[in-house]
Amino acid sequence: MTSKTLEELRSDLDVMDRKLVEMLDQRAALTLDIRVAKQDAGIERVLVPVREAKVFSGLGKSKLHKLTHQQLEQIYVEIVSACRQLQSESRICVLGEKAGWVHAAAVSRFGSSCEVVVADTFEDFSSELARGLGSLGFASFTPDFSHERLNLIDALMSERFFVSEEFNHAPEFCVVSNTARDLSEAGEICVTADMLRQLRQFFISLSYDLKIKICRSMSEVLENMQSVNPVAAILPAEIAKSVEGLIVLRPGLKIESMPRIRFFTLASRPVNEYAPGFKTLLLCAMDEYSDKLSLIFSELREQNIKITDVHSVEFSGRPFSSVVALEMILPESREGFDKAIAKIESASLLVKVCGYFPVFRA
Repeated sequence: MTSKTLEELRSDLDVMDRKLVEMLDQRAALTLDIRVAKQDAGIERVLVPVREAKVFSGLGKSKLHKLTHQQLEQIYVEIVSACRQLQSESRICVLGEKAGWVHAAAVSRFGSSCEVVVADTFEDFSSELARGLGSLGFASFTPDFSHERLNLIDALMSERFFVSEEFNHAPEFCVVSNTARDLSEAGEICVTADMLRQLRQFFISLSYDLKIKICRSMSEVLENMQSVNPVAAILPAEIAKSVEGLIVLRPGLKIESMPRIRFFTLASRPVNEYAPGFKTLLLCAMDEYSDKLSLIFSELREQNIKITDVHSVEFSGRPFSSVVALEMILPESREGFDKAIAKIESASLLVKVCGYFPVFRA
């Protein structure tokens, strides 16, 4: 409890706000000094994953009394986003559809100040990354089969892309409307076929009839929100926040089958140096999957290298029949890691180390 009046409390808040603004402006000025220092040191990239991972990891250790760590992180995403963009006009190219859940994950990671462009074909995605150091890619890395996934693995195998960071994110969706204040007032709800499938349990839970309109893309879903009639839709939460005038009817919808999805930020050349505790993605081209894979696991265990995920992707029309993707934590001993790689190379047709990278939200 406090003995201060409402006006006194608001006055205190105004003073605190002015101090926060001054400090944020000072942070921006310091960011510009860092840009000059980077140029003097020959550092060309604006996004330094190791540094940002350290900043956000430190937030998780902060002692908070009222704010949650998630709320604090959301605030800092925007602070870092604005300061990063002051240093350079960097671009993040998303492999996916505009306003889709991969696009939303990129906004969650890089903030609204970052220029995010969307490529719905792998060719456009590759062309964007080929522009130079100012362009980075952002794509999901799930075991689901798709031609885009095959193309991504092929690009990593051929060293056109390297992983610079991993971002773990649980996509969140919300039901929104243009004018309806309750879902029962909307004449229909617009979704894509993918969202209908992924959020099937939500639709089953509805206790009243509702016309479902299947749209070809999330862009078409947004177009339907311009209707003069009451219309509802399901959008990724980050996308819904960016559209003015929408009424949120149901927040917090999640895909039960994918509680957390792994995303990679990709660059046209290696970004980070080897560091114990970082992760790496190892791609092994195999002609026979079962026999040689056991030798690979044995060697990794011998060198005390922790494997965090493993899956295979089948290929056809190639000298190899499959590519085994191994994700692992880099050990303290670089010598032990190099020894393991040498043994794995002897058991594989081709091995590619796709970069060393920090993890956000491990």
